[in-house]
Amino acid sequence: MNVEYLDLQDVIDLHSLTLERDGGLEGREPGKLEAKLALPMSGYGDFEKYPSIEEKAAVYLYELSSGHCFVDGNKRTAYLSTFVEGEEVIDFVPKVANNNIRPPFTETVFWILRHAYKKEE
Repeated sequence: MNVEYLDLQDVIDLHSLTLERDGGLEGREPGKLEAKLALPMSGYGDFEKYPSIEEKAAVYLYELSSGHCFVDGNKRTAYLSTFVEGEEVIDFVPKVANNNIRPPFTETVFWILRHAYKKEE
């Protein structure tokens, strides 16, 4: 599978878009965003820690929503970076961002399977 990972500028652009649309404070934590964006690529040799596209998306959702990479708009940026849809996202993303009520990683992967944008053939 050929995967195109989000790069730093992609996520900064998504973050700027959400701030323009919904408001919020500018600013980010240097180095933190770069570290979070590298996580879906984790592995060694032929081993991938997150082999499926849904697992990679779940890592983006987990890490960008709760990682405090930005001063404001972390959950909105995580949502846009994960390419999911549906009204359930309004309740689900804040749960993922909250370490006290965060669903298990596998539950997040299955949620993404059900809510990911479907590519038109």
